[in-house]
Amino acid sequence: MKYFICFMVRQCFLSGILFCFNALDVNAQSTADSLTRKFEVYRQQTAAEKIYLHTDRAVYLTGEMLWFKVYQVDGSLHKPLDLSKVVYVEVISAAKEKMVQVKVEMSEGFGSGSLFLPASLNSGFYSLRAYTSLMKNFSAEFYFHKSIKLINPFVRPEMENTITTETLSAQFFPEGGNLVSGLKSKVAFQVTGSSGKGVDCTGAILNGINDTLVIFKPNHFGIGHFFFTPKTGEQYHAVLVTPKQTKSSFNLPPILNAGFVLQLQDIGTQLEVKVNQQSEDAGVSSIRMFVHVRNMISQSETITLQNHSATFLIDKNKLAEGISHITIFDSQLQPVCERLYFKQPTQTLITEIQTESKEFQTRRSVKLNLSVNSPQANLSLAIYKIDSISSPYQNGISEYLWLTSDLKGTIESPEYYFSHNDPQVPEAIDNLMLTHGWRRFVWNDLLKNQQPILYLPEFRDHLIKGIIKTDAGVPASGIQTYMSSPSKLIRVYGSRSNVRGEIYYEVKNFYGSNKIILQTNPNVDSTYHFELEDPFSRQFSSVPLPAFHLSPAIKKQLLSRSIDMQVQNIYQNENIFKTRVPRTDSSSFYGTADETYYLNDYTRFPVMEEVMREYVSGVMVRKQKDRFHLMVLDNVNKTLFQENPLVLLDGVPIFDINKIMALNPLKIQKLEVLDRRYFLDALIFPGIVSYSTFDSDLGGFDLNKKNLSIDYEGLQERREFYAPHYDDQRMLESRIPDNRSLLYWNPSLTINNKGKQQIEFFTSDLYGKFEIVIEGITGKGISGSSVHQFEVKQDQ
Repeated sequence: MKYFICFMVRQCFLSGILFCFNALDVNAQSTADSLTRKFEVYRQQTAAEKIYLHTDRAVYLTGEMLWFKVYQVDGSLHKPLDLSKVVYVEVISAAKEKMVQVKVEMSEGFGSGSLFLPASLNSGFYSLRAYTSLMKNFSAEFYFHKSIKLINPFVRPEMENTITTETLSAQFFPEGGNLVSGLKSKVAFQVTGSSGKGVDCTGAILNGINDTLVIFKPNHFGIGHFFFTPKTGEQYHAVLVTPKQTKSSFNLPPILNAGFVLQLQDIGTQLEVKVNQQSEDAGVSSIRMFVHVRNMISQSETITLQNHSATFLIDKNKLAEGISHITIFDSQLQPVCERLYFKQPTQTLITEIQTESKEFQTRRSVKLNLSVNSPQANLSLAIYKIDSISSPYQNGISEYLWLTSDLKGTIESPEYYFSHNDPQVPEAIDNLMLTHGWRRFVWNDLLKNQQPILYLPEFRDHLIKGIIKTDAGVPASGIQTYMSSPSKLIRVYGSRSNVRGEIYYEVKNFYGSNKIILQTNPNVDSTYHFELEDPFSRQFSSVPLPAFHLSPAIKKQLLSRSIDMQVQNIYQNENIFKTRVPRTDSSSFYGTADETYYLNDYTRFPVMEEVMREYVSGVMVRKQKDRFHLMVLDNVNKTLFQENPLVLLDGVPIFDINKIMALNPLKIQKLEVLDRRYFLDALIFPGIVSYSTFDSDLGGFDLNKKNLSIDYEGLQERREFYAPHYDDQRMLESRIPDNRSLLYWNPSLTINNKGKQQIEFFTSDLYGKFEIVIEGITGKGISGSSVHQFEVKQDQ
């Protein structure tokens, strides 16, 4: 609006003010654009992955197999993500020891595997965690974590009846982040007991002279909130009393003399975000509200403070589902307040499970009819016996993706927050947002663009990383290295070290345990040695595991399940540990050879030189100054290469031709020749001569001692879940015991185009209650899980 002022003085005065405000607006807009640009750069440079594991159960005995399905999704949209091709899965003890490790192959965002839990593990809670190489660039808090209970039946457990003393722990979380003198704040709190679970209590806030200012109680799981206006110079503490009259005292967070306080109110279709400032400055200041949901910007707005206060409005309909991060920045682009808001997802993957009956007999067929509200769903299914040892199913894929993965700490009973019929859920989930506040980055690092990428993503295949150093232990740059593995599958990988001495090999179809050999060409580089980097993460989450206790009431059930496990391992050992190697390209890395010689088809000569001279027409043997040389005929240019070709023995590069000539030809099964130039990364080889022994074990060849030769575990060879079929009389009458407590496991369940499927499985010799758990996700990121129960009764 334009105003006309008669008095020139007043006109000039107002013009000056308008100029100042315009300048502030321009500066604020420039600052806002800078924030948005930096956020977008961060988002593009740090592709967020989320990993979720569906396990067949939550409680295991040593000697049992843990089966799992891996779901990899985009951190923003929760859609299946075909990014990293390897996921690392580990079992971690409470002492942060890595007990079991596997590398799982991923395809189109899905994978599966298994972990055998050895008898060397002690009883206790363990953390099952999973992550990718790319995720190692960020905090271990973002890895997938799941607590699993493990019982070693071969070691006498320490049974405990009850916990005699209850030790309370309390934390207080001011809304927005800080308590500021003279400003009313909403303060959330969480009270937990010795078990790590929330406890009921009554609390009071007292000042320095023990005057009671506020009385409060938690709502759910020891979590609640109260309102409080602190004063400068006062010391405040909270006194908590449990129903058992256990009394504890805790200090409140420190009181700031100046700062900002944020208050969020749900006013129907909008969220009102009110920001109050306590400051000694009287000048005009602007603040900016920045809202994002899983790194997707929802709203960015700047407002000038009026009387040290500003109010923002957020249209809830424009917010994406899930957790919104609401951050307030001052005029210098420094974050001063932050809080979270949760918007319930509206779509859920619904799976209806129907069985022909609620009761079945042992060794009988069970037909399971599944109906899913989305035919594009990718599902996993587990059917297992439930007893006093088992834990109830909770925290499925939806709860993890929407809540657990974006919040810090342990969330007790996360499924409760999706109870649509409970009127107390909105308040409970808002308290959860205040007590489990989270941020997947540090704002100062983002604004300074300080997020180093130290670990490369495995976009195509598994990356093996090493470092090459001089004899003095200094990383060496620019050194050409080779990696190979003695095998019938001929693979050679090359890598030139970077300025940090790092070398990378992208290995293809690398399954199971292999011996790998790292080396340089000793004719060129002979004074270096290698170190191989452990691909598993060295970071650990700060989230503690639950306290472990066993009740004497489960003693009989524990003995029964232990016997069942041992019977299965004795009678079905071969089936339980049977693996299936994926179909791979068995051709050599150089493709089809131009010449192939199976030496048993020819006259066997006692000396390798005679073999080469007599019937390997594509290779000329020369000897100069007691050194052998091989020269391959270049059939492309009809000439002779003057340099030695790449010589391989069972896929391992051999640079000393004299040693090849000294090899016993009777140990060689096959010889292949490539009579043209071959390009491997930046290397050019004047032909290839490849020798293969009968057993692919180098035939006793003595490798260079400078080489690094080490056993390396590649991608896991997939185990096949075994379950017998009792569809004929002979199997029904078989006297081989069937003590399976896990009746069925399918990590790759498919649904027809009508969203239906029928699954058939057979009960075992065990009777009791069984639980069916199905989890899954669609290509659009809609996830969900379902649970069903049935009973197996003993034959009369």
